Amino acid sequence: MICPFCEKNLLYRERPNRTCSGCKRRFALDPKGNSMRLSDLRVRRLLAKLTDDGRLKISVDQLGAPALPRATSDTSDSPVVEALGCLWVPLLVGTGMLVVGLSAEDMGGFAIFGSVLVLIFAIGMLSALIFGKKKPTTHPLSGFRGVLMSNWKEVYGSLPPGVVEDFPYRRLYVPEGARVALLCPDRAIAAFLVANGLPERYGVAVTTELDRLPEEMPVVVLHDASAPGCRLAIRTREALPGRTVIDAGLPPRAVMQTPGAPARRGDKPTSDFIKWLGESGTLTKAELNWLARGWTVSLVAVRPAKLLAAVSRTVERVGAATGPDPERRKAESVGFLTWPGEDGR
Repeated sequence: MICPFCEKNLLYRERPNRTCSGCKRRFALDPKGNSMRLSDLRVRRLLAKLTDDGRLKISVDQLGAPALPRATSDTSDSPVVEALGCLWVPLLVGTGMLVVGLSAEDMGGFAIFGSVLVLIFAIGMLSALIFGKKKPTTHPLSGFRGVLMSNWKEVYGSLPPGVVEDFPYRRLYVPEGARVALLCPDRAIAAFLVANGLPERYGVAVTTELDRLPEEMPVVVLHDASAPGCRLAIRTREALPGRTVIDAGLPPRAVMQTPGAPARRGDKPTSDFIKWLGESGTLTKAELNWLARGWTVSLVAVRPAKLLAAVSRTVERVGAATGPDPERRKAESVGFLTWPGEDGR
């Protein structure tokens, strides 16, 4: 890696304890010390790209999202199928040896060894059935957050310039003259929107909690493409009868068939959950199937400039619809995100 201070090209043995052997200064990130293989210089390059060379502020998660390894859609949903993929060879060989050993004289050893291989297959499949439930998944950016909040602050004294911490828990941010409420459960995205002045420009009150929404204002719900995200829009309408509630989230149909969309697989929703989502009538069968497999695309993976522009357009139109002109009351039809093209990520 390249030292971020003296620019010397360092071998692993030349940077013990994250310290350059040339200039003797300590850096924050060693590519071999974190799963995302990030270095100080790569973080700075990402920062310049995502902030449009300092014109925007972004959250920690938005900084780390582009560095995540891509998930693949061809992985199996079932631990039994995965076990079968590993154990089909001993099953095939063991069955063949067992047949030969039982059908021919003086081949008892084949039968015994074949039986052992078949037994290995049976034990492996049984273990997959009993212990194959996936452990609860951790947030894919939790490690990056920890490294940036500890190692980076230790070396540089603060987060990288232009990076903001998450929106505080249970906070309601209300600028003067607010006339639209924005509900966004992702604290990283809420912080990003507030840091870039969206509330003041468009008169938007921001919160991450449904029960913290101000009264009377129309509500814009901003969520990711996930089962919990889709549920939030439905529950917000149920909780606020008579209020204008705009689902401005990232719909699964916008990303599930789009090359380059950074989908990740987490814990699968229960069948009852998916059935409840289906009864809302807001999702297609294909979208429900995609969500049922645990797929999600987070808002932090959307290019910050494009996300800010899309949210700005939406709240501007909703805010305009609250004015006296009745012809502009068309906010109910406001859509939101489609996944940006290959040049937009």
